[in-house]
Order: sequence, then structure tokens, then C-alpha cells
Amino acid sequence: MKLGFYSCMAGVPWGGSEELWYRAAKVLNSQGHKVLVNYKWWPKQARQLTELDDNGADLWLRMQPPTFWQKKMAGFNHWRSGRNGNLPNDINNPKSWVKETRPDAVLVTLGYHPDRIFVADDCIRFNIPYAINVQAASSFVFLGGDKCKDFRRWYQGAKKVFFVSQENQDKLETNLALKLDNAEIVDNPFNVDFDHQVPYPTDNSTFRLACVGRIHFQSKGQDLLVDVLKQQKWRDRNIEVSIFGKDQGQRFQLTELIKLHGLEDKIKIQGFVDGVSEIWKTHHALLLPSRYEGAALVIIEAMLSGRICITTDTGRNCELMDDGKSGFISSSPTVRELDETLERAWAERENWKSMGELAGKTIRERYSTDPVTAYAEKIKQLANVAVEA
Repeated sequence: MKLGFYSCMAGVPWGGSEELWYRAAKVLNSQGHKVLVNYKWWPKQARQLTELDDNGADLWLRMQPPTFWQKKMAGFNHWRSGRNGNLPNDINNPKSWVKETRPDAVLVTLGYHPDRIFVADDCIRFNIPYAINVQAASSFVFLGGDKCKDFRRWYQGAKKVFFVSQENQDKLETNLALKLDNAEIVDNPFNVDFDHQVPYPTDNSTFRLACVGRIHFQSKGQDLLVDVLKQQKWRDRNIEVSIFGKDQGQRFQLTELIKLHGLEDKIKIQGFVDGVSEIWKTHHALLLPSRYEGAALVIIEAMLSGRICITTDTGRNCELMDDGKSGFISSSPTVRELDETLERAWAERENWKSMGELAGKTIRERYSTDPVTAYAEKIKQLANVAVEA
């Protein structure tokens, strides 16, 4: 079968939203299926795309729509790139990709719910079954009523709409003012051994919390940590927060805020690390003050590693942990609520080890051992719909 993957990712060359489709594409490619990938062109191509290309996937790299003068000079509406990251040199847009490759099914991945899904119209036009995977949704962006007609058509035309949390599904249905009967919740992949718990740190002279995620205030809320920990009561306690993750816009502000409030001994920016298991060898808990999430992989990985999570009621958090038992959940991403939640966690700090063990047991009961293989099967089922039709 020919299976198409269309990623709407446009803000950065690669992100967590891409891992599920990418790993599923690898599985399908290894099974002998033809994998077709449509992805935005970047000057430096993501390692994952190069790997797919090297293993026989048909990789189409698209540019953003050109300006009016580019169109007038070039005489066409969209750019195309050659394979292997070459500069754009020919015509390519979602329409020509679907028309020329004619996949048996297409998976469209959205990093964020406002992403437009023009490729869906061409799947409909050429009678190709497609699914949409929404990796994150929030209440920060509401679709304008004038756009709802398009979005409703795209979502209702899909054979499946995959979400990574019920909360995200609810948010999108509110945006659309529409119930999606074709919706289904799926699991994202993780980067730790499903059966291994990292030994709990033996040094309790300082309770070390890890905040893991891109440094991006709007989504991950690291600024809230500063506003909470600048209070005198937290300055006086033996608690420390390490921030791990790549800069996605606010590392400068975070660094300056830490200096401004004299919190260098409380909040330490550690940058990006490859192995998350290394983090849990020296940290007692995860602290993630997210303003919105899809299904945060760091939550799943921390729980699998035997660590409690102190986080907010976003994404899948309330579905995966039990407040006060296997973690602590703030009802909203505000300084007041986060402070109260951290206080509740602090009062139970001597029980974090046993609570972390319960977190490990809980996540293994509520999460798939192999999300990628299960997802790959769902994509093949889309293509089977076309064959049977």
C-alpha cells in the first residue's frame, strides 16, 4: 500500500508532535509499504526526515506560499523542493502531491489545532480516505466563525480524527461547535524503557524538581515558576528546580527573571539533554506548570521512571494520574493555584518515593506498551477502507 503522511508543522523544523507519525512511518516502511511524506522545507532538514528518505520514503518538501511578487515573477502558485533538502525548484502543493502520488490513505498531523488542512480538500476530491491527528489544542486560540465552514468540512470528511487526550477533543469540539463522531484517543510514544523504574535519589538534603520541556512561556509556563518561587517561604526551603529543554523563544526572559529576583540558587537552566533517564537519577519529581498540552511525553516518562508529577489540569494529565495519590494537579495554570498545589506536594515530600512507585504502576495500567505499532495498524485500516470500497 501507498501511505501518505502530511505534517502541518511550520514553526520549527521538528517537534514532539512529529514523533508518532514518524515512528509509525518507519514501521510501515519496514513492512514493505510505500511511505510518502509531505513536509515543510527547512534549510537544515531534520534528521528524522533524512532517515526516512535514506530508507526509501518518497519525501516531498514544500515551501510556504510565496509573496505576490514571487508568484508574478515565477508564474506559479507554490514552490516545490527536490529530495534530499535541495532548494525548491519546481511546482508542488498539497493538490499536486495528492494528485501525482495517489496514496491509498493519508494521515494529516497538526501540531496545534488552528492549523489549516487544505490537503483534506484534495483527499476528498480524489476519493482518498484520510485521518487527522491533533497533537495539541488550547483555549488561547478560537477559530473565527468565518473559518468554521472549512474546518467542519475537513474534520467531518475524515475517516478518523485522532486526539491525544479527551481534553483536547473537548476543546476542538467547542471551537467547531460540533460533535465529532469520528474521534478517537491515541497514545503517543515515549523515550524510556516501559518496564524500568529509575532508582529514587538517596540524597534528600535538597529536594530537586525537574521542569522538562521547551522554554516557551505560552505553553510550558516557566514564568509561573519564577512568580511562585520568588516568595520568601520557598526561598527558605530546601527545594531546587532544574529547567531542561530547548529555547523556543523565552530563554532570555527566563534568565533575566531569575537574575532579577535573585533566584540563581533556586532555578537553574540546564539546557537540552538527550537521555531523560539521566534526569531522574538526580531529581525527585517533575514540575510542569503548562498552560496547555496535548499529552506531555515528559509526564508519561516521569511516571514510568517512578516519579510524581506536579502539574496543571491540561491535556491528558487528569486521565493519567490521580491527584494527591500518584501526583499533584493544579486546577488552573495560575500563580495562586500552582503555589497551593506545590504546597500540597511539599507537605507530602517524605512520601514522594512511594507515590512515585504508585505513579509507575498507574501509568502502566492506563497506557499502551507499544503506541507506535498500534497507530501503524490504524493507518493501514484507513487504506483498507479504500480497498474495500
